[in-house]
Amino acid sequence: MKILSSSELKLVDEQTIVTEGIESVDLMERASMALYEQLKEDFDIKNNLFCIVCGSGNNGGDGLALARIITQNGGQAKVYLHKSQKYSTDNLINQNRLDELNIPIHFFELDQNPDFPGESVVIDALFGYGLSRPLNTEWKNSIAQINQQSTVVSVDLPSGLMADSFTEKNHPIVKATKTYTFQTPKLALLLPENALYSGETEVLDIGLDKKAIKQIQTSCFYTTLSDIQEKIIYPNRFSHKGTFGHSLIIGGSYGKMGAVVLSSKSALRTGCGLITTYVPKCGYQILQTAFPEAMTLTDKDSEYLINFPKDITSFSAIGIGIGMGTHPETQEGFIDFLKNCSLHKPKLVLDADALNILSQNKQALHFLPENTIITPHPKELERLIGSWENDFEKLEKAMNFSKEFKLILAIKGANTCVVLPNGELHFNATGNWGMATAGSGDVLTGIITSLLAQGYAPENATILGVFLHGLSADLQVKSIHKKSLIASDIINGIFQAWKIIC
Repeated sequence: MKILSSSELKLVDEQTIVTEGIESVDLMERASMALYEQLKEDFDIKNNLFCIVCGSGNNGGDGLALARIITQNGGQAKVYLHKSQKYSTDNLINQNRLDELNIPIHFFELDQNPDFPGESVVIDALFGYGLSRPLNTEWKNSIAQINQQSTVVSVDLPSGLMADSFTEKNHPIVKATKTYTFQTPKLALLLPENALYSGETEVLDIGLDKKAIKQIQTSCFYTTLSDIQEKIIYPNRFSHKGTFGHSLIIGGSYGKMGAVVLSSKSALRTGCGLITTYVPKCGYQILQTAFPEAMTLTDKDSEYLINFPKDITSFSAIGIGIGMGTHPETQEGFIDFLKNCSLHKPKLVLDADALNILSQNKQALHFLPENTIITPHPKELERLIGSWENDFEKLEKAMNFSKEFKLILAIKGANTCVVLPNGELHFNATGNWGMATAGSGDVLTGIITSLLAQGYAPENATILGVFLHGLSADLQVKSIHKKSLIASDIINGIFQAWKIIC
């Protein structure tokens, strides 16, 4: 699914109106009906009071139309409309429609605070995606009044938040508990720094012209199930374990062998045919006991990795770094290993201590084969690319880093973002906060390494791996509370996730 900018969405709106031969107010009615249908799923329409705060533009028009639909379907809606010298045409049409039904409109000015009855659901329909600059302080009191309510639903975007650029936090911004956004996610809704404002986000299909969307060239995408299903490689009935590739997982140190167990288990569960682990000698018995399906090779050192494998040509893909530590001899051996990789160019996934070592030895980045995959969490990313002022700057720096070294980045977190060397950003639709648990990243390393071994292109292995990882966790929290989710649960859910995908 494409993520469109404000200007691109405006073009699609206009093209939809022309192609379908409808009026813009008809498209507004369609959007408002979609809002109502989602409200029905999330709230008891007949036993809640909906206080709808409307602006003077088309976002406010959506709110006015929603108030009418709620009332016509037996619900209660109280309308608050910002008193303005100028309203959009479709806003005025919907004001008149409310008047015709004797639904009162309560006008408010910015020096007046709307008076919301207790325990009501507040619908924020002040400003949508077209906001081109932050709100000034005149809106401070009105926005603050909305933010005092326990349940706030924003229409399209939390008012005051700009869709495509950073909004400084000293400006008034609605803090929504839910955001119902139209047709495509807005980039601002996918960034961690805006979680305080966006709450839970639902994307509502309002039937915008698919041909118009397809024609727009964008570098920003939101990965959904249908996107993933287009990437699947299906085996034939003559396939065997050699067909599905041989993964090598390198990692572990004294006290951190669990990371390799998790990564190798997730790799095999994801579908590669063979798995070999390379660990310090202290890990031999652990691996052979905890995961008998894996073959195990050991380093000469008992507690650390020092002499990394030299012959890597028999492996389809290599995942490295989990639980490895940053012992000085490990660092030296790892850099020698990367020099070897620069010659043989294996398919590589780097995580955890592999990234920490690289951040201290950045000249070694030049040894990484093209399209090597790295999977940093935010702190690991910061050590590699430097600090940032906001998430928009973070993405810009990550894109420059990816392009410079020809690497694929999976920036882990909510809506994990896969950054490709060609400048594309792929945000993930699956996952939940229960995944913020020890070992979750080790599982992801195994999943992506396995997909690489099975023959997926590096970009598809990363995008699919991130989606599969999150989907597995989403399925598991249907029976396990998010607080209790552990990395092993994610591995146990992979087979269910595959059943949904293919």
